[in-house]
This record gives sequence, C-alpha cells and structure tokens, in this order.
Amino acid sequence: SELDAPGFDAEAYVAEVLGRESLQGLLKIESGLISEIRGLDGEKKALVYDNYSKLITATDTIRKMRTNMDPLIPTTSTLAPAISHIAETAASLAESLQERPSQGQEAEEREDEVKLKKQRQRDTVRWVLAAPRRLRALVEGGRRSEAVEDWQEVRRLVEKWKGVDGAEEVKEQCLEIMGADTSSNVG
Repeated sequence: SELDAPGFDAEAYVAEVLGRESLQGLLKIESGLISEIRGLDGEKKALVYDNYSKLITATDTIRKMRTNMDPLIPTTSTLAPAISHIAETAASLAESLQERPSQGQEAEEREDEVKLKKQRQRDTVRWVLAAPRRLRALVEGGRRSEAVEDWQEVRRLVEKWKGVDGAEEVKEQCLEIMGADTSSNVG
C-alpha cells in the first residue's frame, strides 16, 4: 500500500486524506489502519514466540552436547598437539608444491603452449588464404584504405613465406585485386 512505500511522508498523507475524505471515510480509514496494526502485532508476537522456541531448543541441544563431551575432554586434549603438527606439515607441503609445479604440470603447460602456437599458425594461414576474398569485398565496398592496410599485413606474411605452396598464388590474386600498378602503397 501507499503507507509501505520507502519515501512515505506521514504529514502529507494525513493532509491529503483530511482534504478528500468525509468524517465517515476518515473513520473507515482509521478502522482499517487499526486492523492492520493489530494484524502486524499478532505476526510480530508469533515471530518472537517462534524465535524464542528455537532459542530454547538450541540451548537444550548445546547443554546435551556439553554433557556428552565432558567424558571425552581428556582424550581430545592429548590429540590437540598431534592435530596441530599434522596441520602444520600439510600446510608446508601445500606451500612447497605451489612454489614448484610438478614435472607433469610443466609438461602439460608446454604441450598446451605448443597446441596454442599451432592453432595460431593455422588461424594465420586461414586468414592469409581468405585475403583475396576479403580484399575484394573491402575494395568493392568502397573501403580502399582498410583494404590497403589489410594487404600490407598479408604481403608481409606472404613474402616471409616465399617458397611455401600457395603463397605466391595468394600474392598474385591480391595484387590483381588491389591493382598494383595504380598505387605505390600496394605493390
């Protein structure tokens, strides 16, 4: 309801209700508010009772646990130093393992690096092989400057790959598309 809104202004609400409601309307609103207040009080009492019951149950449970633990106290007091030593040893082992990765882990990391490098090489080859189609689309789309930038990168790679099958063909196709004789930047 309007009364539950976060920015509720009680004075403005009272002034507005007094201005629009008759005496009978005000009595109805008052009756409704009293009913709501009583309902909320009842809910509050039920919550308090529930929480009080839970507190009593928890207190009883703790008391029973203490009663059951008392005979074990001498045994647990002798275990504490042993458990502490085990915890310290485990912590130092974990720390030393974190500082020095295992040989298996190093081998896996090297293998992952090799796989990643091969994947990058394959992606680069695919990118170069797709250059003629890409350059044609850029030139036909009126984006000549982007085509020139793209071609310069492709040309650098193709020249690096002299003697590799297909590299010369890609270069010739790109030169034909870029019109090598019309721009000194291209050829």
